[in-house]
Amino acid sequence: MSVLRLKLHLDEHLSPRLAAQLRMYGFDVTSTSEVRLKQADDETQLAYSASEQRALVTFNHRDFVAIHADYITKGKEHWGLILSTEETTDVVRRRLLRLLNTLAPEDLKNQIRWLNEFR
Repeated sequence: MSVLRLKLHLDEHLSPRLAAQLRMYGFDVTSTSEVRLKQADDETQLAYSASEQRALVTFNHRDFVAIHADYITKGKEHWGLILSTEETTDVVRRRLLRLLNTLAPEDLKNQIRWLNEFR
């Protein structure tokens, strides 16, 4: 029996190099620029992530907390929001690796988690 692994999408606030680095560890990670969503609004970013069953990683707390609330109110599902304070790429990578090695997709479905939990 194979265990489903968490998949991530990094919004435009995070470097596409970070996605490539996480893929080197064997994780399924995309970035906004790689999937040609660079100018897309936040709702489109989350809709893309949801359609791909990916948790979205962002520094944009205020907007995505509101979008999450709207999703819940309307009964729409997403595969998780991972919010972070702005940190160096090295710090974010270390924390994301801890998160990816700790959580399963169902742990994040329709949830918001703070990356700072994974120091």
